[in-house]
Amino acid sequence: MHLSIAIPEAQVVEAPALLRIVRMAPACDVEADDQGASYVALFDDFPKSVEIVVRLIEEAWDLRDVHIILEGRPVVSRINFYAALRCYHESLGAPDAEAYCLQQAARVNNEAGCPDRACLSHCQFMCSRCVGLSRHQSAPLISIQLLELARRAEVDWCPNLRIAKSDA
Repeated sequence: MHLSIAIPEAQVVEAPALLRIVRMAPACDVEADDQGASYVALFDDFPKSVEIVVRLIEEAWDLRDVHIILEGRPVVSRINFYAALRCYHESLGAPDAEAYCLQQAARVNNEAGCPDRACLSHCQFMCSRCVGLSRHQSAPLISIQLLELARRAEVDWCPNLRIAKSDA
């Protein structure tokens, strides 16, 4: 999976620690457009480089005009992407990633007062959102609606994401 993070050159130059992290990416480049030059960290192996990506986003947190592109589409919500990224990173330290995700989702379900029906996503970032899924006959399949929710939650890339096929 391809991920790129572009940061305006003027902001990187003022933050030497940020430049070091950009250079830790598997590949980096300087690209220019109408807005000026940007340092671009390239991750063709995302999410395998999750630790570097987490550090880069944290170091660039307060900067404006940071552009994250995942598989050719812009990440709309950096905060949602970062939250999902941290969750995935933490799941790597768990003995069972699937159990970790279920535990996180259950915590959110309990706090949100989820309705009494089986969870369709097992992802804490989608739990409270799936309540609004349309089950009308003319609505798209539930699995298609869940994939769209995952994209909007910026978690569609997560290797741990499991979406139930409940389109009966």
